[in-house]
Amino acid sequence: MPTYEYKCKECGEFETTQKMSDPPLKKCPTCKGKVERLIAGGGGFVLKGSNWVSKMSSPGEDPKKKADRFMKQTVGEVAEDIAKHSPRPGKFH
Repeated sequence: MPTYEYKCKECGEFETTQKMSDPPLKKCPTCKGKVERLIAGGGGFVLKGSNWVSKMSSPGEDPKKKADRFMKQTVGEVAEDIAKHSPRPGKFH
């Protein structure tokens, strides 16, 4: 559930966790005064999917699987490095 920031004229700013489908708060939970929901910078992001390669290992991971994941990461980094530093087709140095 996301965390929303509110501002109360009496109490100041506070955060509360609500479902996205919940309506915005209208009253401060402390003093029952009027509140205004603020626009926040946001949380972060979550990388999902089978193409995301992590250098982190998990406990009890098979050593072969760990080596394969590390090799994919290393090959990917080398390929990116080559792409960055190789001359573009049609351009001569």
